[in-house]
Amino acid sequence: MQGLAPPLSDGDDRNKTRHWMGTSYLSHLQSRMSWNIAKVRTGYASPTRSTFSLASIADVDHVKELRRCYNRSALLDALHHLSDNGPHNHTVVAWTGEIRQAADSNDDAVSDDNLPITPSSTSISLGGNARMQIAPSKNVFVTRADQLRLEQQLHEDDISIVPVWLADENDMTTEGIRLHDQSRWRRYAEHDLCALLHYRQHPPSEPYSEGVRWADYYQMSQRFVQRVIETYRPGDTVIIHDYYLMLLPLLLRERCPDISVAFYLHTPFPSSELIRCLGRRQSILNGILGSDLVVFQSFHYAQHFANTCARILGLEATSRAVQTATRRVRIEVIPMGISIATVHALAWKATATEKCALLKQQHGGKKIMVAYDPKDRLGGVDKKLLAFDRFLTKYPEYRNRVILIQVMSPTTMEADDAQEADYATGVGELVAEVNRKYGSLDYMPIQLQSQNLSVDEYFALLRSGDVALFTSVRDGMSTTSLEYVVCQGDGHGPVIISEFSGTASTLKEALHINPWDTDGVADEIYRALKMSEEERRDIHAAVYKRVAERDVRHWATTLLRRLKRAVGARDSTHFGANGLADIGER
Repeated sequence: MQGLAPPLSDGDDRNKTRHWMGTSYLSHLQSRMSWNIAKVRTGYASPTRSTFSLASIADVDHVKELRRCYNRSALLDALHHLSDNGPHNHTVVAWTGEIRQAADSNDDAVSDDNLPITPSSTSISLGGNARMQIAPSKNVFVTRADQLRLEQQLHEDDISIVPVWLADENDMTTEGIRLHDQSRWRRYAEHDLCALLHYRQHPPSEPYSEGVRWADYYQMSQRFVQRVIETYRPGDTVIIHDYYLMLLPLLLRERCPDISVAFYLHTPFPSSELIRCLGRRQSILNGILGSDLVVFQSFHYAQHFANTCARILGLEATSRAVQTATRRVRIEVIPMGISIATVHALAWKATATEKCALLKQQHGGKKIMVAYDPKDRLGGVDKKLLAFDRFLTKYPEYRNRVILIQVMSPTTMEADDAQEADYATGVGELVAEVNRKYGSLDYMPIQLQSQNLSVDEYFALLRSGDVALFTSVRDGMSTTSLEYVVCQGDGHGPVIISEFSGTASTLKEALHINPWDTDGVADEIYRALKMSEEERRDIHAAVYKRVAERDVRHWATTLLRRLKRAVGARDSTHFGANGLADIGER
């Protein structure tokens, strides 16, 4: 496969190399998250390959229609890269997602250009179409014939997919499968894990609710094990993505002791003091340590993970490896990359170019600051608005000369409705206050957009921006910041990015800010707007080079090579590290 690891020997049989991949979510309606386990068929006499996640929407009227929604995300780019560039069979194993009856199954109702795009800073977010009405359905019955038809359709797709059907045993019959309360399968991951990984905790609720969530999480993991084992052969490689499937590495190893497994976490990993608060902490950590390789977006996350294994499990660990009772588990930092070719193809479509020109025309030559963040508190939108307010106060010459277009995408984290409603209200009040203070009949400093954007609208926004501002307070990866860099091929717009984003280490030459430092952010906005064309060009060239060098191909190549190295060393009894002295909390 072009651009990936070279053959490990001269005797590889490329025609027999098969790849498998699994995701915890094949699809979700209404902007749910897509995550995955990946399984690759390859012997170690042939090139080691990888598999990644798929962003896809199954718009199902009793599984009669399948719609694909390609959100531009790093994982999806990686999946296409492997499927398009390798002499192998590449198969995704994925949950069907929450299947609901679609009120409108007209194929012409939605065009690819109008499908919403919701890039997430921590995940692949799947956008539902705002114009398509989804009828709430607590119970859906999928006939066996429809199951088989959909499985065949998915198998024959560009990216071959094997769906995982999640339901209780008594809801699975020879006639079909009855689906109800489908969101239960993601509750533990979103309520307990995602929140904690992003330095948040939900207050205790009903005394037995955590046990129910955990039981569903465990059952989901076992269903994935079943599906993987059905297709597994010795020599296959498994790559598991994210917190939805943290138990899977160990569960698979218990079934297949010699299996090759990597686990990739796309979110932050917090301090051990936070992980201590997780009731199932040992099960989660031991589940991850069933891997041969554990990979993070940032060095700090790797440090925290190693420290957690040492403090909670009592294992010997450094930021490079953890020694379990039987194996050495390697730790690596490999930031996710994007496909520049894909971004170019979408951003410079004629329809996107037309929308970009219209957007600039609407704002009459004013400087445009663009921002795209999740609706939850982690996006730091409230802090951004306070900093923009401070900027207009501190630098009055920019009043009537600059606008902030803030888009808030649906969140993928389960949150307390009242809490998030209060946050959304607070954001709205801040926008109204800034617009009242500095606005006029023909000038509104802040434009807030809380609806999904189409693909064309999204890339038109990134191309039109003179500055991009990202103020996340906790963030695994900001795909949008990387895509903005690519979209600024002519404009050279600078990126202002939070130091708490996992992408900050990739965009080293960008302007880094602390979202809590209101004056500091205001000053960096001023610096970005005042920057000379020469400085803008130099900074853009530097960050673009980093994005290009660490693209999706680099990510796949590096991940696969390091997994090969980890598998080769896993039976070694030598722990080549200086104990715990290398570990530090930062």
